[in-house]
Amino acid sequence: MSQTKSAPGRLAGEIPYEGLVPCRAGLEDLVAQEMRDLGITVDRVGRRAVFFQSNKAGIYRMNMALRTGLNVLIPIRTFNARNYDMLYYQSRKTNWHKLFSVDKTIRIDVNGGSNTLNHSEYVVHRVKDGIVDTFRKLCDGVRPSINKRNPDVHVVVHLDETEVTLALDTSGAPLFKRGYRTRHGGAPLKEDLAAAILMLSEWNGNQPLLDPMCGSGTFLFEGWMIATRRAPNLDRCFAFQSHFDYDPALHEAEREKLRKAEMVTQPNLRLSGYERDAETQQIAREILVENFPEAAIHIEKRDFREPAPRTSGHFVVTNPPYGHRLGSPAQAEELHRDLGEFLKKRCPDSTAAVFSANRPALKSLDVQPDKVWTLYNGALEGRLLRFTV
Repeated sequence: MSQTKSAPGRLAGEIPYEGLVPCRAGLEDLVAQEMRDLGITVDRVGRRAVFFQSNKAGIYRMNMALRTGLNVLIPIRTFNARNYDMLYYQSRKTNWHKLFSVDKTIRIDVNGGSNTLNHSEYVVHRVKDGIVDTFRKLCDGVRPSINKRNPDVHVVVHLDETEVTLALDTSGAPLFKRGYRTRHGGAPLKEDLAAAILMLSEWNGNQPLLDPMCGSGTFLFEGWMIATRRAPNLDRCFAFQSHFDYDPALHEAEREKLRKAEMVTQPNLRLSGYERDAETQQIAREILVENFPEAAIHIEKRDFREPAPRTSGHFVVTNPPYGHRLGSPAQAEELHRDLGEFLKKRCPDSTAAVFSANRPALKSLDVQPDKVWTLYNGALEGRLLRFTV
């Protein structure tokens, strides 16, 4: 007989909830510190995930305020499944009807790995069968529908060989989808990674921020929210709003606390960006007007290599094209070399943070970093260099 156990949060109705926040490799400690700052109890820091205990208010707070986490997951059931029939049987034994209503649409995703349950699509299929058959039995033959693009409920199946954990994703869409970037230029940096680069580099608004290759402005917008303590997902929708235990009054109370924590005025806060492509610069300006009308952000159509006044005492952060999707490796090295010259000649007495997945090109900066981090942009391993100019 396979052993099963229910997670202490959802099915048993207990508090605190036990869960995890997945994140990009290299950001685990940063996510853990964010969670502690939000009053969450961190149990342990794992590989690409941070495990926690929290009450329901903390679940809502993390979803609205975390900058570098990807989702907030609550495991609901863990069991052993040596084959797909056992996977179906155990999935059907889960009390899905106590978690959400039959009229909600669902999506199922798989992570982890297993030598026996090694066909991810069939794993999804069998878990889906278990869910819909549970509802059919208890709801007069009615079953929830599948919606892969915009589901109400997101179920995550984690495989660790024969151990299977079913979890509810309380976030829904990943938390890096803040909602402000509906359009972007080529090869954009994800919002969570941009925020992490600023936070790791220890920029907090005390220095003017400059991105000489700002693209659609992600560093500038994330920087503004960090400096003003604005929660990045304050007003978006979450999957937890489709769960039976959703508490709208508690959600609004937590949202109001985060609003009150914002810094309304930052008189010396200045953020600037250069973007040479007219269409991309226009996208950045439209995002600024639509989503950050009060922000002291200036986005200029300019190639940073063009003559311009010196900007001393700035914090310069940028993510140059790597040569993978934009331009060739040789062009990337030349661009990094020009960036190094720009920093030395035009940005004296400044601090710089440069993230790139092109290590040969990074050497072309010809700088001595005081701190280096290994971070990942998708599957690409990159380096974040911080140095004084």
